[in-house]
Amino acid sequence: MNITHTLKLVIILCTLTTRAIAYEALSLQDLLEKNPKIEQQKLSTKIKLKFDRFPIASSEDSTWDAPIIPETFILKIPRGKVFSPNGIVVADGYLTQELIWPWSPIKRNPSALKELPPAEPVKGNVVVLAQEGHRNYYHWLTEVLPKFALLEQSGAGYDFLYLPDRDLPFQRETLDMLGIDEKKIITGYKNTCIEADTLIVPSFASRSCVTPPWIAQYIRKQLMKHKAEVKDGSKKIFISRSKAPQRRITNEGEIQKWLENQDFKTVHLEALSVREQMAVFEHADLIVAPHGAGLANLLFANPGTQVIEIFQALEDDSYCYLSQTLDLKYHCIATTPFLKDSDKARKLDTEVDWEKLRPQLEALLSPEKSLKS
Repeated sequence: MNITHTLKLVIILCTLTTRAIAYEALSLQDLLEKNPKIEQQKLSTKIKLKFDRFPIASSEDSTWDAPIIPETFILKIPRGKVFSPNGIVVADGYLTQELIWPWSPIKRNPSALKELPPAEPVKGNVVVLAQEGHRNYYHWLTEVLPKFALLEQSGAGYDFLYLPDRDLPFQRETLDMLGIDEKKIITGYKNTCIEADTLIVPSFASRSCVTPPWIAQYIRKQLMKHKAEVKDGSKKIFISRSKAPQRRITNEGEIQKWLENQDFKTVHLEALSVREQMAVFEHADLIVAPHGAGLANLLFANPGTQVIEIFQALEDDSYCYLSQTLDLKYHCIATTPFLKDSDKARKLDTEVDWEKLRPQLEALLSPEKSLKS
């Protein structure tokens, strides 16, 4: 065999070994019809919410002012498989549409999921709490942790919990607050794949980026009792993004200096534990912050707290709606046009026009304006 034929053979073998398996994503109804042994326990019906529209939405289609929260449920799947830290569930070789995170690449193209590694058998009942978005503080608080509430509501017994690799401090700290037994955790790493006697799968607790009232109440009830004591609590705080890995305001110092002259305290959430972050937000009466996951701590603010969210190129109305759910007084300021390419906008550092931003802040913070409106 000459070198050309050898190279062709190598290429063919590599293609065969790395090809993607075309996993079909069935609707839940179709999956249940295909396998009657899969049990569904319905927990709640759909919830329709109504919000005031996001004030600076780029178009009518860019905002959800009347979102519908899907019904919640628990599935019990005999010999079900779960893969990776994202908690990808495979039942009888199929994915389930209702169990795929809405922002997942797999949602757009199920064949993007490559062939699973050999599954390690696990005896007993394993609850899948891992999902995509688990490395983001907002999605962790509002989507992952509420699955514990669904599990409690179902009354399902379990032997193990399948959770993502918990290398971020907020993940470990919040699980500790919930009293989760580490000995019962199976950690999902990049190539982890298990097959349980029975896989127990809570549905999504909410629609991603829209938090219904019951979740806000659950998170507050479960976590707030663990908050730290306020040491140097300021009533007026500015949340800095200067230490964030992306989407920084390059001239944030101008904003910070001006706000500190208005008696604001600058807070770097990266330096605080979750317990400390809860205390800071609970104590504050007025919060100014660039858009970011740290604003998930609005869950711990008191009703009536004033919020001014500063936007860069990324459009996201999550905290506009969360503020309405929590009865906070919300205002927002756009500093640059929103980009349609959200992936690019999510990473883009920007310089704001301070001469345009300052009068907007002055107007919102002036006693005459009174943020009460």
